[in-house]
Amino acid sequence: MKIKSQCLIIILFGIMVWPALAYDKAIEIEKFVSEFHNIKEFNGTVLVSQNNKVIFEKAYGFANFEWDIKNTLDTKFRIASLTKQFTAMLIMQLVEENVLKLDAPISEYLKDFRKDIGDKVTIHHLLNHTSGIPNYLRIKNFRKDISRNNYSVAEFIKKFCSDDLDFEPGSDFRYSNSGYFILGSIIEKVTKKTYENVLRENILDPLGMKNTGYDNSSVIIKNRASGYDKTLNGYVNTGYLDMSIPYAAGSMYSTVRDLSLWDNALYTESLLSVNSIKKMFKVSKHRNYAYGWEVNEIPTSGLGQKITSINHGGGINGFNSSITRILQDKYLIVLLNNGGGAPMRALNKGITNILYGKPYQLAQQRLNNILYDLIVNEGIASALQKYNKLNEQGKGFSERGLNHFGYELLNLNLTEAAIEIFKLNVVNNPESANAYDSLAEGYLSIKNNTLALSNYKKSLALNKENENAKQAIKKLKALL
Repeated sequence: MKIKSQCLIIILFGIMVWPALAYDKAIEIEKFVSEFHNIKEFNGTVLVSQNNKVIFEKAYGFANFEWDIKNTLDTKFRIASLTKQFTAMLIMQLVEENVLKLDAPISEYLKDFRKDIGDKVTIHHLLNHTSGIPNYLRIKNFRKDISRNNYSVAEFIKKFCSDDLDFEPGSDFRYSNSGYFILGSIIEKVTKKTYENVLRENILDPLGMKNTGYDNSSVIIKNRASGYDKTLNGYVNTGYLDMSIPYAAGSMYSTVRDLSLWDNALYTESLLSVNSIKKMFKVSKHRNYAYGWEVNEIPTSGLGQKITSINHGGGINGFNSSITRILQDKYLIVLLNNGGGAPMRALNKGITNILYGKPYQLAQQRLNNILYDLIVNEGIASALQKYNKLNEQGKGFSERGLNHFGYELLNLNLTEAAIEIFKLNVVNNPESANAYDSLAEGYLSIKNNTLALSNYKKSLALNKENENAKQAIKKLKALL
């Protein structure tokens, strides 16, 4: 009787203590995320839970800035590459039903696919990005010339997913949306249903994920967030993307609460057997990537105990997303954002450290925003002085970052400031053909054809294959 009483006291104490600990963590997480929102680095929804019990959930900012419609916990966001884990689950279900084989070549299921590649690339290779099939996003001017158009699945694969291999299947890792696009086609071929219908029937309906689905721009979807890009002086509407393009690699939408249902199901056998789930989370020998998930083993030195973090991020026009599952303590962190590219890695790390009582990095304004404010309020000279001091401390931009900042300024018609940034990039990176090319474009924007021509020539001298410089030089010589 005494032992039973002691057990009851321990249980009651645990019931009282857990909410108190969770409440303290929730307060700290709220302060942490709010700072990112305050400096316009996060606009969306957050959910943090343990053992399917919510520790913290909150919506920040607006689902639609033009109508002042605020984000809520029921706001539906495009989740981009988080779609891949659902595609992987559908494939594994079909494998378990003996409809598909992981080691079978894809030509067994897609008879019209390029045979020399299809005969040696397997479903396994597609799932863990070891197929060697090039990522269609690498195609030149893809976003500008292709991403706004509607394609059938077969047409898209033939045009954009059938190039020569980057490497022999199974010999390396390279992330490829093309691989998951092809997986969607395989699902449709063997089930004789659309990917959208299989997704609904096999996962979403069984789990009660009523606020999740396959996105389509023409369909009215209640509580769907609009997507925005963040510029130096505020938010702008993101560019249009036809949702036939990301398809099984990134066309889903969801909410933080629905993704909590998804997380909970992965600890059970409601969708897949334990053995198949283990197989789904087994990483390749080339990278810590399994089937639609990254799997990271974090040593004891990081958080005070060894943990396994299973996660994935996603990014698509106007949105980015992240889901992190920590197996040992059944923590879940879901972040959905519709305000451009939120720093998901920093947010995830900070929240994780809070959960384990470790120090964390507070939100910091990005360097380009700091410099932009100086340019607007004090002029380019002050901005350059600030940058040079930070650069001496190792806190400056990379060549690519400096180049990007110059174009951001150019797009805001801060042309003189942009040229000074391009000039700085040339000084810092005198062997970069791209730095001279960008400086030439800066001079071209103010019609200084002489200096534009000079810098295009320098760019071409460093990179004989620079077609942009070749064409520009030809046009400028005709004008001078």
